[in-house]
Amino acid sequence: MTTKTDVRPEWWDNIFAPSSCLVIITTVDTQGRVNAASFGTCTRVCHDPMYISFTCGEGKDTYDNIQATGEFTVNVVPFEQTMLDRTLICGLPFNAGQNELPKAGLTPLPARKLKPPRIAECHSHFECKVEWTRQWLHRLMVCGRVEAVSIDADCITDQGFIVWDKVKPAHYCGMRYRDRFVPAYDKPTRGVWRYDGNDPEFRAGENWRDAYKSTD
Repeated sequence: MTTKTDVRPEWWDNIFAPSSCLVIITTVDTQGRVNAASFGTCTRVCHDPMYISFTCGEGKDTYDNIQATGEFTVNVVPFEQTMLDRTLICGLPFNAGQNELPKAGLTPLPARKLKPPRIAECHSHFECKVEWTRQWLHRLMVCGRVEAVSIDADCITDQGFIVWDKVKPAHYCGMRYRDRFVPAYDKPTRGVWRYDGNDPEFRAGENWRDAYKSTD
């Protein structure tokens, strides 16, 4: 099994890339029973401190567990056929209280700080405590503060950035496309650009000249 490594807090924001991707979120209920649910849209909403947000439907185990325990772990799903298939299984409407991980052939790993487990077959993991929730239509919006980040040891560079062709994050195309996914990592490109501006155009204290300079 691949060795996991803890990520230094100053690198946490680097590891959740891109800023929105396909994930499996694990939670536990008050009896300690594990639930694993797939989410096509999970988004980093604040960089420092780092917060992650998603929405879930009423009547789901994730909804109930979040309300009861206030913890969740985000496991980023790689664009690999086996993992995409397993992610779809985690999205099936199993009865309440059932653990989807063995049904999908996935391996739980103890989390570093919180109760919801990590998933060994995913490459990166974000353990979160709920900061706030907001009821909206028939859904619950959840925002969690990141408490710990871990990643496969061969998926992070010495500078604290992900190795794109190893992490291989994915996007879900949406409910109307059923089981369709696209890679979020294929041939990442960097903009070749600059802006020839003047300081009075910009907010005071903002270092606008660094916006188009490489940081890695």
